[in-house]
Amino acid sequence: MDLGDSSLPVTRGQLDIWLAQETGQSAAEWQLGIFVKIDGPVDFEVFERSIRHVVGEADPVRATFSESGGQVRQRLLDVTDFEVAFHDLTHADQPMVEARAMASALQRTPMPFDGPLLRFAYFRAGADESYFFACCHHIVADGIGLALVLQRIAAVYSESVAGVAIQPSYFSSLRDLLDSEDAYEASADYAEDEAYWTANLPAQSTRNLPPDDVAGADGSSEPIPLAPALLSQVERLCADWDVRRSTVLIAACALVLRGRAAEGHEVVLDLPVTRRVLQVSKTLPGMVAGVVPLVLQVSPDATVAEFCAHVHTRTREAVRHQRFPVQALERKIQGPGADRIVVDFLPSGFTVPLGEATAAAQLISGLGRGSGLAFSGTGDELSVTTFGTRQLDVVELADQLHRV
Repeated sequence: MDLGDSSLPVTRGQLDIWLAQETGQSAAEWQLGIFVKIDGPVDFEVFERSIRHVVGEADPVRATFSESGGQVRQRLLDVTDFEVAFHDLTHADQPMVEARAMASALQRTPMPFDGPLLRFAYFRAGADESYFFACCHHIVADGIGLALVLQRIAAVYSESVAGVAIQPSYFSSLRDLLDSEDAYEASADYAEDEAYWTANLPAQSTRNLPPDDVAGADGSSEPIPLAPALLSQVERLCADWDVRRSTVLIAACALVLRGRAAEGHEVVLDLPVTRRVLQVSKTLPGMVAGVVPLVLQVSPDATVAEFCAHVHTRTREAVRHQRFPVQALERKIQGPGADRIVVDFLPSGFTVPLGEATAAAQLISGLGRGSGLAFSGTGDELSVTTFGTRQLDVVELADQLHRV
């Protein structure tokens, strides 16, 4: 790989994000964050030092981007370019509410491609209560990548306050990512994935949302919990039909969209995927994720159980071929990017030790593309957030789940 100067090439996924933003999408749409509630004492100076240590290890999040001679390249910033904003909320009436509001404002503030593309804010609410927010542009890290950064910060901080040696980093590097992507594009797996997607692209007539779908205000809703009784019914169906809960939820979304369509039996959803198939990608604090089209056939003669089995099969196929850059293939064959409903399943919140404290983290999505639904939670606690200008009605979705 010819690096020329100190810059590096970008991955296909990073290029897709660059093109989407350069053709009209707001930078803030591509910004995601992790909000952390910390119970217990925190030494801010050690915490800040731990953050800088981890940022130094995680070179993908230090990338900035620019275009020269028709090529998009990325360069790495120095650790000293990153700051941790400190906010004293000890006198606030509702410190958690204020911290969330400030974090939300930070996430909505665009980060230019020339960086930095990673921000931190710490909110002290009391001796044993504080909050932390990490926000990045999706072009440098996806949700899993950002979670890896937070988990490493917690580990380094815990080792530092305990007075023990900091263990070596387990992170993969940006060069590791670029090399693995190059190897994939030269592999038989790539050729197999390309053949699959070439044969299974959506029909031209179903690439976009129905034309009578009315656009509303842009933005995201607050998380809306689904009724535990409804989720219990869904779990029973999953056990009876031997499918995952996500399959039933996707099927319900597809049936809602099918009800809006004027004709045809094909429904297409955009399904975010991790693309973290290889071990090198599972330890990468960077951007690996992608989006694939989930092409479903809604036959009027099929039972709900048969349709869920169909959704299960097509989802497994899509995930099996998830590494392929489908968006680039669609642009090549069918023209500009499609406008489809996204159905996303966010990672559940997680808790990590932070010295003598405990840190409970929750991902705040910033998917960037389209409109749709994001499900989050586990067990009998599942919430759904709608986002974008063409939002599915959660009540309509719940009704469809009841019908299922």
